[in-house]
Formats: sequence, structure tokens, C-alpha cells
Amino acid sequence: MLQDKTKLRVVSIASDGETRRGSAFILLTFKSPLLQDLPIYPILKPLKFLNLHVGDDDLTCDKDWKHAFRWWRNLLLWQCSVIVNGVRITPDIIKDQFRLAGLSTEHIRSLFNPDNQQDVKIAFDMLKDIWSLPRSSINSHGSFLEAREALWILGKLLYHMVFPYLCVDLSLSEQIEHLSAAAHLAIILYRLAGKDFIPTNLYIDLMIMIKNVLFCVAKVKIDDPDGEFWLILLGTDRLEELFRILRTIVGNDANLDILQLVSRLSGTTEVVNILAKYPQWDCSPRRLKLPAMSCELKEIPDSADHIKPGSWQGNVKVKDVFLQTSWNRGRHIIEQECEGLKHILHELDNLEGIDILSPFGTLLFDVPLADDDIDESLEASSSPGTSDSETTDSRAHETDMRIDIEDEIGAELASSSESLNHL
Repeated sequence: MLQDKTKLRVVSIASDGETRRGSAFILLTFKSPLLQDLPIYPILKPLKFLNLHVGDDDLTCDKDWKHAFRWWRNLLLWQCSVIVNGVRITPDIIKDQFRLAGLSTEHIRSLFNPDNQQDVKIAFDMLKDIWSLPRSSINSHGSFLEAREALWILGKLLYHMVFPYLCVDLSLSEQIEHLSAAAHLAIILYRLAGKDFIPTNLYIDLMIMIKNVLFCVAKVKIDDPDGEFWLILLGTDRLEELFRILRTIVGNDANLDILQLVSRLSGTTEVVNILAKYPQWDCSPRRLKLPAMSCELKEIPDSADHIKPGSWQGNVKVKDVFLQTSWNRGRHIIEQECEGLKHILHELDNLEGIDILSPFGTLLFDVPLADDDIDESLEASSSPGTSDSETTDSRAHETDMRIDIEDEIGAELASSSESLNHL
């Protein structure tokens, strides 16, 4: 075991959702079911529908939660979009619902701007606007009400998936309740519509993210029973922050080598520690900045707009967390909020081999994807309205330009070399 040799514990490995890296992570972290003699087994085994596959040293993988926000918004920009409880939700339907809810044309246009697929704040604004829609409407047209009900259900899923990362008043137990609710509602909706609900790869990534939270909390409960655990520290955000500062220090020399990396990492770590102590000095990019929220769904003013462990108000001590209780409460929340769908969970209770990553009894990544099971939530080089031919022409043009530039540089270097030889 790696842990026995190094005396270090690698809890999880995280990715931002890149497909090839994700496939490698699956191979590393889904080797076998969790062994029954491990200390975390009795903590996790009672959690109904939780997938218990791990890698060596009970290693799990993770997906970055900020990227997950973007994936949802990017998916909702496409015409095929999602199917919720038998209703297809397209961008035009969402826009109509937003207009009737009183959102301005300018705000709606910014939410659906395909050029801002990297903007986490815009993604959050769209998801929040969806979950803020009331369940009822003054429009009594049947199709409109069906779309509103489907959007309301989708909003519940988005709320339970996003809110635990942003509400600084939540305890760790409450955060897990929300994520449990999201997992139970997601397996219901995927069971009903499969890939037509959301692309299979996106569903897998979201469930991996939730699964990793539970495994990490269980490991901390064993390794440091009196310790604390901050959900917001999961994912790749801290690593990206480190490299953002490193690239700033390196300056114009963008392609740093391994020697520069080693020599500057210690200084970069000091900068990170300083910014953690004085968060008001941290001028992070606006598109990566998310607002902290209160339990009343109110955004906390910008003076406290840095979601860091120091700003978290809720109780995050792992000794006060009982995973089975929080997990079951999450299911109960969904059974109350979406009463018409709870029979799906009751049906799944009586089936063998069902979990959040095996909604039909087989691990989803062990089943070949259908030809039309395309994950359009990932950032694409073309906007949702761009045709394949336009994308191909654009790429060819970029390639030609790059070749021309390289030829010019090569010629200039050759000319400079000849001049030096004459000197």
C-alpha cells in the first residue's frame, strides 16, 4: 500500500472535468468495492444508493464544484437542453419563463450569451434565477404550466447542488443534507429520462463530486476526529489559485520550466498564506468570483465576498456530523418537495445493484455511450449557434495564420543568424 510506504494519505485526486483525465481517474479510483475491514466502511455502508467503489488506499476522485456550475449553464444554452419529468426544457422556454417572472431583457441576454462560457458568476446567476422561479404562475396555459413545473423541479436540483458551497451559515451536516437531496433527485430524473435528462458523462461527474464529499468526511472522522472539514476546499480551485499567482510572479515568461516551478513554489505558497490572512487583498478575476450567501438566500456584501474557511460561520467539526442521518434527511427533503416522484425511490429500494453511479444496475462508465449521448456542457470552441462547417473553416483559418506566423518568425531568426555570422 502506498500509504504504508510513504506514511502519507492521499485522500482524493481532483479534476476540472477534462475528458481524458477523467477516464484515467476512473481507472485509478474505481478498482474494487470498499473493503469491509477498513475503518470508514461502517460509516459509509449504511448510506443507501452511495457508490462504494475505490482505488488503492481507498482513493476516490473529485470534480471541481465551480466547473460544475459552468457545466450546468453551458448545457442549458443548447437547444437540445434537458428533459425533466417528461418535459424538454429549451433555452427559449427558459427565456419565456424568466420574462414572465419579471427579469429584464438585458439580464436575460447576458445569461444566454454564448461567449461567456467560462464565467462562473454568470453561471451562478442563471442557476439562481431558475431555482428562484415560483412553482405557480399567472399564465394558466397548460404547456406553460408544465414547463414551469419541470423548471421548478430542475431548480430544486440546482439549489441543493449549489447552495451548500455558497451559504456560509450552513453547518457541515446541513451541507451534506443538501448534496444528498441533489443526489437523490438526480438519480430519479436520470432514471426517468436517461441521457435525455443530462448527458451521461455530466451525470457521472456530478455524482462523483457528491460521492467524494462523503468519503472525505468519513476519512477525516477517522484520521482527525476533533478536526474540521471545509467543503469549499475540495476541487481544483486552490491549485488553480496557486498557479495563477505563480504565473503572475513569472511574468512574461509564460512557459515556465520545471526548475522555475520548483524555485518559485515556496514563495507562491507564502503569497497564498498572506492572501488567506488578508482576503481583501485578493483581487481574483471577476468571472471566477462567487458571492457568499446567507440562509435567507441573500448575497453578503462585497466586503465579505471571499468564500474562504475564515469566512465560514457554520459548524464544520466532523465530530458533530452523522453521515447516515444527514444522508437520510436529504432523501426525506426530496420526498417532501417532489412528492410525485418519490415512488421512483421506493421502486429503486427493491432493486439490486442500484446506486448513484449505477441508476440501472451497472456502472455508467462500463456501458458504451450512445452516438447521440454528447456532453455539450463542456466549453466548446464554437457557440451553440455555430455550425460544424463554420467551426472547421475557423480552425483551418487559425491553422493557416499560425503557420504563416511561424514561417515569418523562422525567416526573421534565420536573417538575424546570418547578420551575426557576418559580424
